[in-house]
Amino acid sequence: MERRVLYFPDYGEQNTTAVIECVAHRLREGDLSTVVVATSTGKTALAFAEALMNQPIVRLVAVGNPPGSRYERITPDNRQKLAAMGVTIVDYAPYGLASIQGDAHENMYRALDLLVVVADIWRMTGGQGLKVAMEVGLMAANVGVVPAGERIIAVGGTASGADTAIVMKTAYSLDIFSSDPARRPDLLEFLCTPLVKKWW
Repeated sequence: MERRVLYFPDYGEQNTTAVIECVAHRLREGDLSTVVVATSTGKTALAFAEALMNQPIVRLVAVGNPPGSRYERITPDNRQKLAAMGVTIVDYAPYGLASIQGDAHENMYRALDLLVVVADIWRMTGGQGLKVAMEVGLMAANVGVVPAGERIIAVGGTASGADTAIVMKTAYSLDIFSSDPARRPDLLEFLCTPLVKKWW
């Protein structure tokens, strides 16, 4: 089997339109129907919703920031627009890697948290966009919007916009280290990703 992967020369929101095109191209193969998009204010999710409206059997899930996050929230105006377009909104759910939320990894024992290691491995492999894409896939499963074990397209970005799209198998965050490999999340395909990685 042969598939294309689009590599961007740099990370960031200037890649959003090209990511949307990558996602639309992959959806046309017909074996995937759910797209989960990371969005802070709702702007990125709206761009995807508007572009994918005419795609057959596409379900779009917009995942916003969790409680306690220092990042922006989906604006009331964007929330209303997304809801009117039939987009499922996941907001105020804990991060997929909950140990990162609120710097919980800086615990009183200064013990290494394996979920922080997982996040760093995702960043080293595909940058912040990959880490975010994997995490929003977990978040959608954690709240029951997407079944665990489903193949989806997950979209993430670095700071704002979108610069990474992947096909992943969803899972619950609690199953990242499951003794049963079938229960773990899985990165199945890169659709597009930046060559230059942002390390936080």
